[in-house]
Amino acid sequence: MLAQDSNQKVWLREKDHPAISLPRWQQQVELINDLYQAKNTLIIQTNGDEAQTVCNAPFDSKNLMLGEIFEAKGLIQSINDQTDFGLIKLKPSDIGCTTNAVSLLLAIQLSWPDGRVFGCLLICDPATTHISNTYAAVCESIKALLQGELKQMYMAEQLQRLSVQDEFTYMLNPYGFNLMAPRQLSLSRRFGSHAGLIVLEAMPSRANASAAIGSQFIRTIARVISESMREADICARFDDEQFIILAFIDNEANLATLIARLRKRLEREAPDVTLLSGMCFFTPDSQQSLIPMQQQAVADLERNREKILATRR
Repeated sequence: MLAQDSNQKVWLREKDHPAISLPRWQQQVELINDLYQAKNTLIIQTNGDEAQTVCNAPFDSKNLMLGEIFEAKGLIQSINDQTDFGLIKLKPSDIGCTTNAVSLLLAIQLSWPDGRVFGCLLICDPATTHISNTYAAVCESIKALLQGELKQMYMAEQLQRLSVQDEFTYMLNPYGFNLMAPRQLSLSRRFGSHAGLIVLEAMPSRANASAAIGSQFIRTIARVISESMREADICARFDDEQFIILAFIDNEANLATLIARLRKRLEREAPDVTLLSGMCFFTPDSQQSLIPMQQQAVADLERNREKILATRR
């Protein structure tokens, strides 16, 4: 499980954040609607090929209901194709849904601070006499205000993400693992799930190698682990060359199978690296905490290290 940027997939109306004031967004929408004497003005957020109305004024469109998720490939494509500043003129058919007798649409793109499109401010049937550069400048000011709040949200989430993330591999760091793993473990015990703790360490495959594992191999190991685990499992980089996994399994034999699968894939992608492993299995009724479990897994790893070193002597 990676510590990922969460704002990419979250609908704004479904996630409270102190940086975002939806009442203030609603006020701006009402202001634009009055300014343009429009039939309807909305802020629409896009995710993939879907969109959702964040706020609107007044309510006037059956298929642009507040909070309803709808397909809007045409609207999204029109926004993505816009490379200059200012308002985009659209036909109702461009947004991919039917509106109530709307003949003209104006849209202004809204973006996250990293350049990804957030969505748009959509003005339905503005008064023709009010489509001017002066009113467009007002829209730009409101756009700056809304994007300022998006930037605050983005930066706050980036800071939170980095506090639990290993900067080099983008996996969880020890703090992130110690924060998330106990919660996941407690939840799994309620549902009667078995679990196991695996400690993995990278070491050179050559018998006489003493140099540290290169950065490229560390990233490869991190990717192999992350891509091989399920969403419920917790994976982290715990040390320079050491990784830890909290995996939810059916029985103890699954731990050995999981390690073998990771080792086999790594042999294909990084044959110069060997995965040293240690593990600890526990049942749902076990009251053992993560720390002694981790100590057991590390002890198992050290025993396996001695065996490998003995065969190389």
